[in-house]
Amino acid sequence: MGELYEVQVLYNVRIPTRDGLELSANLFMPVARRADETFPAVLEMIPYRKDGWRYMTDHRLMTYLAQRGYVGCRLDIRGTGSSQGIAWDEYTTEETQDGYDAVEWLAAQEWSNGRVGMWGISYGGFTSIQVAMLQPPSLKAIVPVYATDDRYTDDVHYIGGCKTASELAQYAVSQVGMNALPPNTEYASADWSQQWRERLEQTPPWLLTWLHQQHDGPYWRNGSLAPDYERIQCAMLLIGGWHDGYTNPVLRMLERCPAPRKAIIGNWVHQLPDYGYPGPNLDWLHELTRFFDHWLKEEQNGVMDEPALTWFRRQYTEPEPFPDRLNGAWHSEASYPPPDRQEQIFYLGEQTLTAAPADASATDAYIHRPTIGGRGSLCYGGGAPPNGLSRDLRPDEALSLTYTSAPLQAPLDVLGFPQVVLYVQSSASVAHAVVRLTDVAPSGVSSQVSIGILNLAHRDGHAHPQPLTPGQVYQVPISLKATGYRFLPGHRIRISVASAYWPVIWPSPYAAHYELHRGGPTPSRLLLPTLPAHRPVVKPPTFKTSPPRLIDVGEYLYEPPVWQIIEDVIKQSVTVKLYGGDTVILPHGVTLFNSEKLEMTAYHQQPAYARMYNEVIYKLRNHGYETEIRATGSIHSTVDAFHIDIQLLVHLNGNRFFEKSWLESIPRQFL
Repeated sequence: MGELYEVQVLYNVRIPTRDGLELSANLFMPVARRADETFPAVLEMIPYRKDGWRYMTDHRLMTYLAQRGYVGCRLDIRGTGSSQGIAWDEYTTEETQDGYDAVEWLAAQEWSNGRVGMWGISYGGFTSIQVAMLQPPSLKAIVPVYATDDRYTDDVHYIGGCKTASELAQYAVSQVGMNALPPNTEYASADWSQQWRERLEQTPPWLLTWLHQQHDGPYWRNGSLAPDYERIQCAMLLIGGWHDGYTNPVLRMLERCPAPRKAIIGNWVHQLPDYGYPGPNLDWLHELTRFFDHWLKEEQNGVMDEPALTWFRRQYTEPEPFPDRLNGAWHSEASYPPPDRQEQIFYLGEQTLTAAPADASATDAYIHRPTIGGRGSLCYGGGAPPNGLSRDLRPDEALSLTYTSAPLQAPLDVLGFPQVVLYVQSSASVAHAVVRLTDVAPSGVSSQVSIGILNLAHRDGHAHPQPLTPGQVYQVPISLKATGYRFLPGHRIRISVASAYWPVIWPSPYAAHYELHRGGPTPSRLLLPTLPAHRPVVKPPTFKTSPPRLIDVGEYLYEPPVWQIIEDVIKQSVTVKLYGGDTVILPHGVTLFNSEKLEMTAYHQQPAYARMYNEVIYKLRNHGYETEIRATGSIHSTVDAFHIDIQLLVHLNGNRFFEKSWLESIPRQFL
């Protein structure tokens, strides 16, 4: 690495859009060493307030890029932060067009070399994919971290056609509060109060739109790359984590996109790879910079000569909610899917998994237990504190159907998407299937490897669900979450089948009993994408594992998180309580406090009547103003509807400034 550039920051640079708005950006500029020196730009566009909540992260990451010869641009999307407009929804057509306009604006500046990249984690990863789909001429490379190609199947709103509970709540209500925060008073000047009032009056809770859009269709195809993967032509470095909710898109895009592409998948939850758990960690900024150096500076540094996929092949580690690191090692594949990958089949027997199906058919009965699932992560695929990872699953498995193999005689490597084919019948017209793939240690501990969730009304697709005919046997394929895993000798493979995953998905509404058919003409089975035991080894890259050197900006003060699971024996209910909060102390006397409290309850005897309450608080002290935002969301369900009560209360300098509520009942459509 050469000498680092000095950096200057230009605040509130106004970027025009095609429909006449001005968006607010902060530019992190390397100081040129000669008069004719130009730089590429790297854009991140998100709704998380560059001058507030994301100030510290933005300054640390964008300064890192500017020190290495990039102009870092952090853009507030329209209707958020200090940008004009109204945030009508996430990922609108206008928002994505703004990204196109911002890319071309950056490329046209006198300091620019004409090449632009985009990056982002989560929302910013989404926007980088969506803008790349429009193919702006100056966008040469993107680095989406934990993002999706399909907004319906792989985001926080629906999983397998089931409505999410925990993830939808934690994001949706927080955005009601986040979107209500005011523009920066310095930037809006005389129009500050008018802009803020317009935002408060007009910005809707995005949650209501998502609940109306319960099936796949045009709404969810907007902003989704799938199924037209050729729409991205710029280069991509895809970063994912096995314990994050956005793992599947990494392998799908790596397989299906024709653009130049690479992927890295570690163990991480929804946190950046240099500090996210579980380890091992790596300096992802080092990898991002190498990738951008090649595509934005045209350096021949060999980054594209490295394997297409580098992934951490994890193996059994004693399960706990917040592990520092997992056992295993980095591996690479020259291409994905590997040409020598094979499908290994295990058939469900009498509590067994065997290589051959039974000749005679048999059935196993189970009932709908809406409250089951608490031994798993409270977010699909894991999450940051207080959500944690899955623990020993045996208490949940005791209330599920389980099928377990004999101890393995040799290691078994899995890479890709496991699948389970079930033959199942239900007494109810709407039912869910939750399938877990676990590694059973010689001690008996059951550790989750992957999970698959499907609303059985969506068995033929997510666009046009159909109710089940009670008593009819259906063949149902269920795709499990992508995984890269080694089962060790002496360990056993287990499949468990249940009807619920509380509090990750909302329970199906009817009391029901089920029968799983196996053997004979109904060969229920597990299909594992396995790699041969003896195969050539592709050497993985040598990652920089020491953390990146980032500047110190501000300070975080964290409050103790809460994760409680409470069983009420009399009411036969399970309640999950979560709490998290922190204070951000920024330069120039600005402080921002945010907290979130979540309480969710499901009832064993009354599956239709689950409920959720979420409270989000933001407190902003900035330039003589003290703003407090309190957003609450209450959702409870009945057999045929979701009933939503959203309240927004804004105080300014201790006085009530604004108040608004939304009360709506939305029919359940085969949910």
